[in-house]
Amino acid sequence: MPYGKMTRLTQFIQFTRFTRLIWFIRLTWFEQFSQPEKQYKPSKISKSCRLSKLLILCSMLLALCCFYSEVDARVKGKCRDCHSMHYSKEGLEVTYAYQLGPFPSMTIGGCLGCHGQNPSGTENIILKGKMRVPQVIHHMEEGDLAGGNYYYVADLFSKDYSKGHNVKGISLIEKPPMNTPPGFIESVNIPGGTGPSSWPSFKQLTCSGTYGCHGNRTIEDEFGAIHGAHHEDDSIIDGSTVGKSYRFLYGIVGKEHEKWEYLATENNHNGYKGDQSHDSMNTISYLCGECHGKFHPNPNLGGSKEVGHAYNSLWRRHPSDISFSGVHGGYIGSEYQGYVSYNLQSPVAYQNPSGTENIVDSDSIIMCLSCHRAHASQYSDILRWDYSEAQAGNQDTKKGCLVCHTKKAR
Repeated sequence: MPYGKMTRLTQFIQFTRFTRLIWFIRLTWFEQFSQPEKQYKPSKISKSCRLSKLLILCSMLLALCCFYSEVDARVKGKCRDCHSMHYSKEGLEVTYAYQLGPFPSMTIGGCLGCHGQNPSGTENIILKGKMRVPQVIHHMEEGDLAGGNYYYVADLFSKDYSKGHNVKGISLIEKPPMNTPPGFIESVNIPGGTGPSSWPSFKQLTCSGTYGCHGNRTIEDEFGAIHGAHHEDDSIIDGSTVGKSYRFLYGIVGKEHEKWEYLATENNHNGYKGDQSHDSMNTISYLCGECHGKFHPNPNLGGSKEVGHAYNSLWRRHPSDISFSGVHGGYIGSEYQGYVSYNLQSPVAYQNPSGTENIVDSDSIIMCLSCHRAHASQYSDILRWDYSEAQAGNQDTKKGCLVCHTKKAR
């Protein structure tokens, strides 16, 4: 089933659940208590019954409020929570997120004004007005979100450029050759058009835009590339617009965990989209390949000769967007059969992700994020584990490479 149709089905199911809840309230309360009063004095039992039903109604109304709040994830609240009309407070300019403005789109501190409010603080999700805002840089112990934490590469804190992307406003641009994305291929096909024809040495990675990840990458200005997305209805993630794309990654689809994978579990996590056929541009690995084209075998990215053939190949680079059924020698009897339960340390993608998968099988798909974080991590190469500590013959198969390569642990 196409992913867009699946998300619409999910929305329909949510709506029908909402409708059934309304009818249940009517049946258990309004119709019950709208009956004509009987001509006798209510007993203690009938009074306690009424009290119980009142408590049930309150519980259902509370559940209804919670249900409704999860459906609509658009920005809500006061305009001043995100915007400053004149970049002036009592006649003085204001510094936001260690930066001087004014900032594009009249925002308070640009991207980091909301998503990096207190880099030295211990909150990974900040309540701002009515909205919960994920922090991409913070100092909360054991609090890194799905994308990781720029704290590990920030010039003001734990400056180690080997551990993450050098994003403008957080880190300085790297020295050659790392000022260009490793594996970069010019003019690849991206959602909405074509990727950059070159990566000039003076161009630093930005949050969004042509030289970034989020927003429409056919637009160079990082604020123009993401304009309006925060106010768009994202109840359906189909990749048709920036606001309707997974995490505002234009054209990418998936299921978004409501807390950005903070306190995620094996059956409640991000749902990553994969495609082992390599004929689509809407997977999370394709997004990575837009800059690191040589590391992805999709023909639209030009990396097939660099990585190897799509199926049953002896690889030259580690594959991405490949299911376990397509590995060299086949899935049956392979070591990959030993990876059976979803592991948050080495997650996998699915053709139609729901975010509730806890089974790993032949159709599960290896992706870039099976090994890496998106932003930065405590380990070199933005890995999810310490690669220098990965070793064959280690019986602890729950760590690193051995989560997938289970026989190597014996």
